[in-house]
Formats: sequence, structure tokens, C-alpha cells
Amino acid sequence: MGPDCTVRSPVEEAAALGVGVLAELVAGAREGITIVDSERRLVYANPAACEVLGPLEQLRGQDFIESVPKRELVCSSTTIEIDGRPHGVAIFRDLTGPRDATRSAVALAQAAAQLAGAGSGSDVLARIARHAVEGSRAVSCGITVVDEENKLASAGAYGPAGPGYGETNPAWMALAGTPVDHVIAAMTAGMITIGDAPRKPAVLPDARSVWEANPFTKDFAANLHPMDWQAGVYIPLAWENKVIGFFAIFLPSGVAGPSEEELAFYNALADQASVAVTNARLAVNARQGAILLERARLARDLHDSVSQALFSMTMHARGAQLSMTRAGLDQDGPLSRSLAELVGLSRGALAEIRALIFELRPAALAEEGLVAALRKQAAALSAREQVAITVDGPEQRLTLADGVEDHLYRLASEALHNVVRHAAADVATVNVEVQAGLVRVLIRDDGVGFDPEAARAGHIGLSTMAERAGVIGADLLVTSTPGAGTTVTVSLPLLAARSPSS
Repeated sequence: MGPDCTVRSPVEEAAALGVGVLAELVAGAREGITIVDSERRLVYANPAACEVLGPLEQLRGQDFIESVPKRELVCSSTTIEIDGRPHGVAIFRDLTGPRDATRSAVALAQAAAQLAGAGSGSDVLARIARHAVEGSRAVSCGITVVDEENKLASAGAYGPAGPGYGETNPAWMALAGTPVDHVIAAMTAGMITIGDAPRKPAVLPDARSVWEANPFTKDFAANLHPMDWQAGVYIPLAWENKVIGFFAIFLPSGVAGPSEEELAFYNALADQASVAVTNARLAVNARQGAILLERARLARDLHDSVSQALFSMTMHARGAQLSMTRAGLDQDGPLSRSLAELVGLSRGALAEIRALIFELRPAALAEEGLVAALRKQAAALSAREQVAITVDGPEQRLTLADGVEDHLYRLASEALHNVVRHAAADVATVNVEVQAGLVRVLIRDDGVGFDPEAARAGHIGLSTMAERAGVIGADLLVTSTPGAGTTVTVSLPLLAARSPSS
């Protein structure tokens, strides 16, 4: 047997490599390697171990077990002797990062799948909020969205105790009546502004104390009191390069902010939430567009068929009357009376169908505005119903949001139809005015009036008008006395009625 064939123990084999080589191997190992004395006090930790446990100068002399944070570790141990005294060696690998990454990847995949699947926008947002909590250290997640009428709405949230906060929470409902700019500024400490171009995510390390100290969010913070949280992460949600809300993450006490991986995860989920909100709004716009297209189609078909037929019928009946006159036939006979009734009926039906066409497609509303559209509607009703209807309002078109303008037109139109159907009035007036910060529409008549407190079976017009007024945040007041006519007043704050571009 040659000189190199000497059988040596593993320790002797390692020693033969030299202390420098062994030290380099330990320092470069991906696994954490620690050495503790017989009393479990740390005497050494390699760089990989320090990434998990902390700096070596702070670890020396500390209890090893108490130094290990709450993480997912796989560990093995052995004993060695150093200077004749027993020491323990622990070798471990941190699985927290890879498993967090796996959970995050699964959460993102599920969120994307839900966007492609069925479900309402609020359902999808609530699930996205849940993925944010289950795929990271977050204790809760809330998604807050401002709708197209600049009103505050909580779209989805999740926390360990359940859905967290949402539209039905009393504290949230109290906030919903507060000016949106004030609420968003309070919740994000002024870091996010609705309507601005989106910025980078904002981290508020002391979000809990900020909320508890602010009168706008004090009650809301109390709702989150059972959760162990302190820091907040706010990521703006945007549509058409404008902030429409934010994605809020609440981190546990002792965590001042998200890790780089968590922030990337939250950004990805916030993008998914923006897509969900955009999809919901586009779906609403598409439905509204389809309704308008269908109305236009019906108006066109009625004009091209029924309206033309009624016009022809009127002309033929009038021609028959002229023929009878030229023939010298009795103008007071049965045939003449029947023709006169036919002329009257056809003219009335033609006026009715023209008013219906105008209702289906009030082009004047889009082209000339509220006052002009009401004047044309009043002219059509006056011609058809023999009620003198006048409209008074600003000559210059009011700068009203499209939805507001349409609802005000429909409210006034419904009130006028009630006049001609039920009031037995001779005169009605419509006044559109802007004063004291309000847009006000008043419809008055000199008809028979009624008792507003009395039940009117089968009449749902007033309740429908009240619902329509509520949609745009307007106040509806109906005053009437039997024998003294009726006044309908619709009042809306000018700020709520204005077009966003005005």
C-alpha cells in the first residue's frame, strides 16, 4: 500500500484541506451554519445564517433558540468538540421565501383566472383582497374605489376575521357621506389624490396611529382594532391614467413596510383590481350604449313606418273631405262626421307617435341641452293635449354632466305627463334656474291638485320620480292641494350636477 493509501477519518480528511479552505466553504454555503456552546449560546454564524438571525456581533452570547425568528426552517444538527469542550452545530435552510413566492404565484394565477371567469366586479375584488392576505404577511386588505359620479364606494376587502370592512359596515357608511377628497386624504395621509395621474405606491409605517388621530377615520380605525396591524401600503388604482381609488394593505405590528417581493406581489394584484374595475365600468357603459342604440332604432323604425302611415292616413282623410266639398255632399251628414272624426283621431295619433319618438331619442338634449329639450317636449305635448305649457330657463346651455342632464329631463318629462294625464290643467310652467349653489327645476300647473298623503292605488309615477332623483342625489318635493294645482321641485347641488370638464 502506497503512502497516499492511508485510511483517515472524515475529520482528518477535512483537516488535510486546510483551515482556509474549510472557512471559505462554510462562509459561502447557502445553508445557515451556526455553532453553539453547551449552554446554547451562539459562538459563530456564517453569512447565510446571519441573513436569517441577524448580525454576528449581536448574536454572540445569545440563546440560539430565542434568536430564531418565526420562519419556515429545515434544520439538522450534530455535536463536535472545540478545545476539548462539546459544542453543537446546527445547519438549516430557510424555506419562507420560496414558499411565499409559491403562494404569491398561486394567488396571482387565481386572481387572473377570476378576472376571466364569471362573477360581479365586487366579488372579484373581494377575492383579490383575500389573495393579498393569504399570499403575504398582510393581516387585511381593502380596495377602495371612487365611482364615476365621484362618490366613495368600498369595492372589496378581506381580513382573517372575515370580509374585514365593506359597504354594510356602519363606520364605512358614515364615511360615505364625507367629501371624497377629505376621506382619501385622511386614509392615505395625503399620499393619493383622486383624479391625478397615478404615482408610486405609498408606505405609511404608522398608519394605525394616523387613522386613530384623524376625525374622518377614527371610527373606521376602531372597526379594525381587533387586528394586530400598524403599517399601511397604498397603491393607486387607475383608469385612463387617472386615479380612481387605491389598494390598501395592512401589515402586522413590528413590520414597518413590505419586502421587495411583497411590494411586487401587491402591485400585480393592484393591476388586477384596476382591470376588474375597468371591466365593470366598460360593461355598464356597453349596456347603456346598447340601450341608447335600441332606443334610436325603435325611434327610427316608428318614424319610418307608423309615423309615415299616420301622416298618410291624415292626408287621405283630409283629401276625402275636400272631395266631398267639391261634390256638394252634405257636410253635416254621417259620412262627413265620420271623416271629421277620422281626421281628428289620425292627427292625435300622429302627435302621440311623434312625442313617443322624441321620448325615445331626445336629440335636442344631447345637441342643445336641458332647457331646449324641455321646450321641444312642451311644444309636442301642448299640440297634442291642448294644455298651454311654457318653459323658462337660461338661454346659455347649462354645463351639466350627461347622466345628470338626462335624469333631470326625465323627471321634468314625467311631471309634465302627470299634468296632462291627471291634473285637468289649462296651463303648466317649467322653470329651470341656477341659484344659491343649486340647480332647480320647478313644474307648476293650475289643475285639480291632490292630497299627497292619500294613497293612490295603481299610481307609481311619484315613487319612480323619487327613485330617479335619488340616483343623482337630488331632492324631490311635491306640494299639492285639492283644487289648487301642483308644484314639483327638483333641487340638486351645483357641484354634483356639473360636468367634470366644466
